[in-house]
Amino acid sequence: MNAAAPLVPDALLADFHALAPRDAAAAFRALVGRLEAARAPAPAWERVVAGLIGGGFAVAATALAERGLAFHPHNAGLRYLLGNALRLQGERVAAERELRAALAAQPQHGDAALSLAHLLREQGRLNGAAAAVQIRWKHAPRTRDEALGAATFLKECQHHAEALEVCTEALKQVGDAAALHALTGELALALGRFEQARVQLRRAVEMDPTQASSWLRLAAAHKFRNRDDVDLVLLERAAAQGLANADARVCVGFALGKAYADLGDVPAAAGALREANAAMAARAGWSSKLWQNFVERQVRAAPLAPVAVPDIVPVFVVGLPRTGTTLVATLLGKHPQVRNRGELNWLAALAAHVEGQRWSPASLAQSAALFAAQLRQDDVSARCYIDKNPLNFRHLGLAAALFPNARVIHCRRNRRDTALSIWSQHFAHADNGYAYRFEDIAAFAQGHDRLMTHWRATLPLPVYDLSYEKLVARPDETVADLLRFLSLEAPLAPAPVEARPQAIATASVWQARQQVYSSSVGRWRAWADHLPELLDAFPNERAS
Repeated sequence: MNAAAPLVPDALLADFHALAPRDAAAAFRALVGRLEAARAPAPAWERVVAGLIGGGFAVAATALAERGLAFHPHNAGLRYLLGNALRLQGERVAAERELRAALAAQPQHGDAALSLAHLLREQGRLNGAAAAVQIRWKHAPRTRDEALGAATFLKECQHHAEALEVCTEALKQVGDAAALHALTGELALALGRFEQARVQLRRAVEMDPTQASSWLRLAAAHKFRNRDDVDLVLLERAAAQGLANADARVCVGFALGKAYADLGDVPAAAGALREANAAMAARAGWSSKLWQNFVERQVRAAPLAPVAVPDIVPVFVVGLPRTGTTLVATLLGKHPQVRNRGELNWLAALAAHVEGQRWSPASLAQSAALFAAQLRQDDVSARCYIDKNPLNFRHLGLAAALFPNARVIHCRRNRRDTALSIWSQHFAHADNGYAYRFEDIAAFAQGHDRLMTHWRATLPLPVYDLSYEKLVARPDETVADLLRFLSLEAPLAPAPVEARPQAIATASVWQARQQVYSSSVGRWRAWADHLPELLDAFPNERAS
């Protein structure tokens, strides 16, 4: 009698794919029959289930994984694949159950931990997602890529301190790696650990000058006070040598502009920033016409019918960038009934998802639930949740439909000060492509004004107009006004020390952690003789 032919999972999958378009049920029965007849080992079942998932047959994969578990009930790999197949079908509860079962059977199953982390993050359960990634890291091989992946995921879950621990541990075990030093410095900077950030960022650019954003963060980590500052020497040397990487050259230019401005050398700062901005403007290709068309569409769009009021109060802190949005969110975030979620991109992403289509009541409700989950997350509940993305002013019509009980804090600042501060920054996101020429900043500001006027006239959302100049001159009085606007009482005692330090990941990371100061009010005057284009673009000094 001839021996049975060996079972080849890839051949089984090929036969399934050949028959499935004609008769999916028969193809599935044949697949199961051959696996069972061969008394296939668990790895064979895993390979076939994984192939079905990869081929887009999530329902068949679910059924096959369940059948395989009847023969191999303790196999973590099949549990993991079943969880993935269920997740693809939107069966979140069942998917979580199977992924957790896989980890219970095999705690070192890193792929199951990562799938669970992504599943939880999709639901806004960032604490749970972070915990799952930490499980993966605990059992993962100590490599640079594993460390970068774990730390980056933790950072995206707003667990910067835990991400910093991963990087610190990896540097001890993996050794020098420029990307690890760069991420370690970024995390330390966001947490306000400025000296640690400087050491790590300096090491990153010394090892690899193409770590472009590290140059910017190095300059943001402190205020330059003397010409022989070690970081200034490093920046000037890089500028003199002419880095081959274009991104790094631009970032060095913006960093030098910041350093020279700190030292009061406005002519040198203006020169460095003018060159860096010219390079970015050529790259960005921002169109004032396209911006005007967008504003016009928003103004002419029919209002959206609001969905049910959620049990939280979203607070949108909006305005032009560099008008104090980070400072406002940081100050309000100290209140025990406020959660500062930083700059979220959900509102713009939801708007882009249906651009050119019509919102239905069902899609609005689904989007509101998704956004609310990202605001609420899985930490201690509160009344107000801050999204301080300043560019949310573009989509307040959608915000009003998703959250009829939302509040808007509109930050305003002297236009010349605002424009100078915007022009002095390197922005990572293409949405800020207007930031590199004063005439483009002026055009963007005009669209901002028109939209805010339109929203005030047409939306029921309460809007608090916050003057940056008043905030820095009388911060306690202004915060008290804001709390009344949010229907919050002033806390009877200072807020307790946070268990998880609040991270600040914007260009205002240094300023927002200092005592509130007013020295930036009227800052444009010192630059007027060196930037005539600023005065041309903003002929009237005003706060708006």
